[in-house]
Amino acid sequence: MSKRNKEIKVGAESLTLKEMRENAGLSVRKLADLMDLSFSRVHQMESGRENVNEEYVQKFLKATNYSWSEWNKRTDAGKFRDELRVKCHEALDTIEPSKLDIIYEFLMGM
Repeated sequence: MSKRNKEIKVGAESLTLKEMRENAGLSVRKLADLMDLSFSRVHQMESGRENVNEEYVQKFLKATNYSWSEWNKRTDAGKFRDELRVKCHEALDTIEPSKLDIIYEFLMGM
């Protein structure tokens, strides 16, 4: 057993995985089958014994028919991005109209 499996670090991601799985009406074993993973791997992710990575989340979302935006809304990362989006909109409202073309071109170039 790796050192990480001995340490339990329950965070927003692991709690969200469990909540979304339960809301989808899936057991850990059924989800593991849908994701083509072992039962223990799914359990480790939900229990905070493994770090949740993007590859795992993508498989999870596909298996549960949730969207990436739904994942973001339910995790701290999504809340932060939503707050940042609001702050950006507020900042745009304070910019002199003659400079909006420059900002628009910059954003479209990203």
